[in-house]
Order: sequence, then structure tokens, then C-alpha cells
Amino acid sequence: MIAVEVDETRLAALNQGRVSFYEPGLDEIVASAVAAGRLHLTSDMRQALDSVPIVFLCLGTPAGMSGDADLTAYRLAAQTIGATASKHHILIIKSTVPVGAGRVIEGWCEAAAAERGDGACPTFTVVSNPEFLREGRAVRDFLHPDRVVIGGEDERALSQVAQLYQPILRQDFSGGDRHHPVLIRTASATAEMIKYAANAFLATKVSFINEIANICELTDADVVQVARGIELDRRIGPGCLDAGLGWGGSCLGKDLTALISHAEDHGYKAELLSASLSLNARQRSRVVERLRRRLGVLANRHITLLGLSFKPDTDDLRDAPAVRVAQELLGADATVAAYDPSVPDVPLVPGLIMAGSAYDAAEQADAVVITTQWSEFLQLDFDKLRARMRGTLLLDGRNCLDPHSVAASGLNYEGIGRGAPDKPAMLRSASLSSGWRFAGRYQACKG
Repeated sequence: MIAVEVDETRLAALNQGRVSFYEPGLDEIVASAVAAGRLHLTSDMRQALDSVPIVFLCLGTPAGMSGDADLTAYRLAAQTIGATASKHHILIIKSTVPVGAGRVIEGWCEAAAAERGDGACPTFTVVSNPEFLREGRAVRDFLHPDRVVIGGEDERALSQVAQLYQPILRQDFSGGDRHHPVLIRTASATAEMIKYAANAFLATKVSFINEIANICELTDADVVQVARGIELDRRIGPGCLDAGLGWGGSCLGKDLTALISHAEDHGYKAELLSASLSLNARQRSRVVERLRRRLGVLANRHITLLGLSFKPDTDDLRDAPAVRVAQELLGADATVAAYDPSVPDVPLVPGLIMAGSAYDAAEQADAVVITTQWSEFLQLDFDKLRARMRGTLLLDGRNCLDPHSVAASGLNYEGIGRGAPDKPAMLRSASLSSGWRFAGRYQACKG
């Protein structure tokens, strides 16, 4: 396998087996593949194209000014491929791209090839093969997917791509399991829409349970038990029913916005999807509002945030709820300290104090907020935490802690959409039996 990386700094790091972001297990895989000669890295596009007939395009598609996916990276790559290729290539689009983008990208390649004037006549077939990888679990999701989606109009090309995935589909490699992924072969537009629809549904599911959590707070219901009660319905199912600060990261919000914009281009207003976006943004501010209600004015208050990445097992701060909470608190003249196992500093939040541990971050804190459900925080010594704090409020923004363990230390526990932890024994038992499986349940959701 040969991979092209145009950034020379990243290329050098990859050749040493180092990935430029945190993803469990990926460094080891890259280092092993490079050392064994199974993975060759280069910045030379011609060398790469001359070596292989099939090219995976794994490029960023950030949100543009209007909300549409920005295909600049794809346009530049397509033009380079068209100007360089000397034979037929199957181009596999792994990124989330607007419906119909496959034809556009193929056109860019052909136009660049036609402008060469050297007599070469390379041809291109584009296949859509969207990825469904969750940050923090990307390696496992690639090896053990629920489904493999390939879309295109050329049946021969689809068959060639399907052949590449046979070890994954059969699960006959070392470490394979009994669950065999489903292969979906369809038209390119349908494959592109499957990716958008999946992320839109997951985002809406999270926003839905957060709306229910907000109502639970007004009615003294417990959203954790509500989620448990509804997820047992096979029509609903588990996953993405964990109330809290909402979803973040580089995918759900971007893809939801792009789908809304795409619908508007066709004269349709996607009201449900728009509401999901709005509610998710509001959920972050509600945490600040709650702190203000409990502490009075926030000016000169010391607030501790535990977790900054948008989810555990990643260092990704893109659209991270904790970052927005920190910005709002600092804007209210609060002192904000934070600790995250994978994030040493946050330059985009000036004034944020970074600590070396959860306990150091909690020094003289008026309130501690769990903003990312790292497994490390599930094992906190609450007596030790309480001893470092000035106040007693612990706001569990991810509903990942046992309220009774927290309360036993003298801290005042508050969750999202949860009542106080002094419920009758029967309800307390139900809550504990349903919970603290949180970390596993959360990972079922991509956001």
C-alpha cells in the first residue's frame, strides 16, 4: 500500500510511525506497517498513481461559508490526479461529500486530463465509499463495521471495490469476530445520502434525549431511567440516548448543516434538522445558566472543567462543548481551570488555566463540571476532590457518575435531567442497575 501526504512535516512523522492526532492503537499500526514495508509513504503523486489502479481519497470537507461542504481539497486533488495519471483509476471517495459530488469530482479529473495536451488519455471511475468511523474507536470501527457502503454506476468498479473489503466482510482475519458486516451496493447518490442521513439521525437522537432531559428537570423525572425505558423498545434501540452537554466534533454538526443547506438548494426547509442544531447549541449554555443559578454571579467564581475534548479517547477540540462552556464562563469573568488527559493546552481559549490532574484543577473550586466522560473521571476519589474544593457543587454534565458515591463525600451532585440522589430505595436500585454502563453506551454514538 502506498499513501500520499503533501505536508512534509506530517510525512516525516508518519515515516517514523507517528500520527499527528490521538487515536488509540493507530500509531502502533502505522509504525508496524512502515517497518514491515506494507505501507510506503510519499509526497510524489506520480509515483503513487503509477503503482496502483485504485485510489482512496480521504480528504477534509469542512463547512463552507454557506454551510455546504467545502470541496476545495477534492478539487485540487482531482486536478492533480487528472494532470498526472497515465492509465485508468478507480477513485474511492471516503469523505462525506454533497449528494452528486462524485460526478463533479470525476469531471474535474477528466477536465485536467484533457488539458494536458501530451496525448495521454487516462480515464476515471468514481465510487462512493463513505466511512463510519468514530473518533476514539476508529481502528475497531474499520475492522468490525456494521455495514460497508459502496455506491456507483459502474458495476465492474463496484465489484473491484467490494473485493477489497472481502477480509472485512468475511471477518476471516486474525481478530475477526462472528458478526459479519452487511455490504450495501447502490447508486452513488444514495451512498452519499446514507452517510448524511446516518449522522443526521444520530445528531437528532442526541438532541431529542437532551430535550427530554430538560423537561425531566422541570418534572422531577430521571432521564437516565427514561432512556433505559425507551431504549429497550426495538424500534428505538440503545445508543445516543445519553443526555448531557450535547454532541460535538467535526462530523455531526458539519454534516447536519451541509444537509440542511443542500435541502435549501432544492427549495426544502429541513425544520427537524434545524431544530436539532439549535437545541444542541442551547444545551451548552444551559450548563452556564445552571452554574449561575447555583452560585449567583459568576464573576470571580472558580469553576473547574474536567475534560475538554468533545469525547473521550481523542484530543479533538473541534466544536467541543467544553470549549464553548469555558468561553462563556470566561466571558462572565469567572476563573476557569481545566484538565484533560489528552489536551495539554487550548490556545483558542485565552485565560483558561490548564492543570496537570483533576485534583489540581479542582483546587479552591466553587464548582466542578464533568464535561467529557473520560474513564479516568469515573474513578475519581470524591473525598479527595472535595478536600481540594472551596465549594461543594459537582455538576455531572455527562451523567456518567454514581450520584450516591458523589453525595457520600459531602458534594452536592447534579446531573442533566436527573433528580437529587435521595430517591426511594427501589428507584435508587433501578438507577444504579441501569447506569455506570455509560462509557460503553456512549461509544455506540459517533458524535
